[in-house]
Amino acid sequence: MPPADTPTFRCISAAEALALIGAEPTATVFDVRSPSHYRTGHLPGAAHLDQDRVPLWIRKLDKQAPVLIYCYHGNSSKEYAQTFIDFRFTRVFSVDGGYEALAAVAA
Repeated sequence: MPPADTPTFRCISAAEALALIGAEPTATVFDVRSPSHYRTGHLPGAAHLDQDRVPLWIRKLDKQAPVLIYCYHGNSSKEYAQTFIDFRFTRVFSVDGGYEALAAVAA
């Protein structure tokens, strides 16, 4: 178990994710699905993220601002979330249920 002061990412529901996006204008939203799925549909304002682009974003983003990550069902996003935590980001969120859950709540 990590020490109490070690940041960890938080898994949140689709409803919590949409509320966070609405309340936090500095939040960065990442879609980590395949490029073709991203092109087919994604949350407004979400950037596509793959492993090759992680270093660029890690250098660019404010480590105190929220980072919200979603994938297909909520599994791959956890791996990306942990990467941001490993680089000392403090407010990182993975969406349970992924894009399908987000699309259902947003509809």
